[in-house]
Amino acid sequence: MGSDADSLNASVAHIVLCCVAGKGISRMSGKSFTHPGMHANFFIHGVLGFFHYQSGILNNDFKEAYMISLRASRYLALPCLMADLRRGDHAISAIHLMSGLVPFALSLVGEDNVPLGNLMIACNIIALCHYSFSTNREWGWYTAGAAVIAYFLSPQTEQKMLYPLTLAMMEYCAYRVFHIHYDPPPAPPPRR
Repeated sequence: MGSDADSLNASVAHIVLCCVAGKGISRMSGKSFTHPGMHANFFIHGVLGFFHYQSGILNNDFKEAYMISLRASRYLALPCLMADLRRGDHAISAIHLMSGLVPFALSLVGEDNVPLGNLMIACNIIALCHYSFSTNREWGWYTAGAAVIAYFLSPQTEQKMLYPLTLAMMEYCAYRVFHIHYDPPPAPPPRR
C-alpha cells in the first residue's frame, strides 16, 4: 500500500510540474530555441512522470522514456536557461549548452558520469548567481537556490515526489527571471 501511495504522490507532483511548466511555456515571447528548452523539458518530464508512476493502472511501461526525460531534466534544463540568459554572447551561450549536452549524451550511452554532471550543474548555478548579481535579477537568486535544492538535496531523500516539486519551484522562479527586474532606487538629489 505504501508503494501505491508513493506512486500516487509522485504522479500528483508531476502534474504540478506540468502545470507550472505549462505556464512558463505560455509566457514565451522570444524567438530563441533555448528559451523553451527548460520549460518544455520540465513539461515533458512531468507528463512522462505521470504516465510512468501510473503505468500499473494504464497497463503500459513508460520507464525508458521516463529515464531519458529524468536525465534531460537534470542535465539540460539549467544550461538551456543560462544559454538563453546569455544569448547576446554566442560563445558563452554555446558553452552553457555544451555543459549540459556532454553529461546528457554520456548518460544516454550508458556512461553516466555523476561527478562530471554535478560539476556542470554547479558551474551553471554559479553562472546564474553571477548573472543575477551583475544584472540585479532577484528571481535569478531564487532560481539558483531552487536548483541547489532540486539537484543536490532532493536526490538524497527517498521521496519520489520531492524531485518534481523542487523542479516546479525552480521553474516558477526561472520564468520570473525574464519578466521581473528590480532596479535599485535612484540616488537622492544632492542637498544645496
